[in-house]
Amino acid sequence: MKKRFKKKLFATFIFSLVTAVLLIIHGVFFDLDFEQIKRLTFEGFIFTFILVFIGLVVLERIFTLEEDEEIINLKKRISKIEKN
Repeated sequence: MKKRFKKKLFATFIFSLVTAVLLIIHGVFFDLDFEQIKRLTFEGFIFTFILVFIGLVVLERIFTLEEDEEIINLKKRISKIEKN
């Protein structure tokens, strides 16, 4: 289970890196908002990356809440069966 979590976290990390770059490029070129050019600095990239990463982790937790509850229920049922 830990190995799976680490893989998911690593994939989210990589996706956040790519998404941060694409969001900055989109803000500069497609919206023609040249005020966002300052976000191309290292600090701006780190800030954008952190926001994207946190947002993705929160979304992942929200959409897996029901699955997590179901897994807990299944583990309880399996442990009861194994005790009998």
